[in-house]
Amino acid sequence: MHKTLTRFVMVGLLLAAAIAGAQPKRAPKPPKPSQDVTPLVTELNSTDVEVAAKAAINLGLADVPAAHEALLDVLAMGVPPAVATEAMSALTLHPAPPDVATLVRYAHHRNPNVRAIAVESLAVYPDPAAQGAIVVALHDQAGVVRTAASLAVGRAKIKKAVEPMLALLARGEESAARGLAQLADADLARQIADQLGKVPDPSLALCLGLILKRPDFGPDPARVEVVRAIGKIEDASAVTALTEYVDATPKNPPRPSRAEAEGIVNARLGGGK
Repeated sequence: MHKTLTRFVMVGLLLAAAIAGAQPKRAPKPPKPSQDVTPLVTELNSTDVEVAAKAAINLGLADVPAAHEALLDVLAMGVPPAVATEAMSALTLHPAPPDVATLVRYAHHRNPNVRAIAVESLAVYPDPAAQGAIVVALHDQAGVVRTAASLAVGRAKIKKAVEPMLALLARGEESAARGLAQLADADLARQIADQLGKVPDPSLALCLGLILKRPDFGPDPARVEVVRAIGKIEDASAVTALTEYVDATPKNPPRPSRAEAEGIVNARLGGGK
């Protein structure tokens, strides 16, 4: 019995080996060839602005070091605004630390549209120099640059920008309302709510309404505070903000902040009587 069992084991092992030997071996995959971006680099340096701008876009899509280096090189030499803006945007598709110095330099360009794209691009980089340049841009004379900076503050969550952002909110700049709404936690939401009477009512209602609709803002007691703060705003924009929150929030599970918002809207529109 023991010899028979041993024989079966040996046969099984030999059969398994034979089957394994019969399996065709897979050839190793050849290494992926590096993308040749030489033609694009040539086009990037073309005197034809349209050709150069299109090359910058395509180099941004090419995930190879040579493409990134070419973009930095052309920005270092100085190019027309239409090419510079595309090159800077292309850098952010594959961001790298060396980009920051170049983008900070372009954040002081004489052309406001170029400055705006540079500031917008800096939001991608978690670098103190990048964030510092964004804060400086909040004071730019050109509205397009301030708008880019305000939105960059929200995207990059730059807490040290709160005071200048509140100053822009007091001027009624919509981008400041949107940037602050992205940035706000419960404490900042209270600080923004305290600006009642210091900033235009529509700007305050917009900012608080955007905070309220953020899916990551909460817990609900914090949302209730924001609802009540909006309820203190006499402008019709407060009803708009609360109505949008009610419409964007499902009835179930029940949420006290939604119920309170709905109650304020009904009272304002006469439906609560």
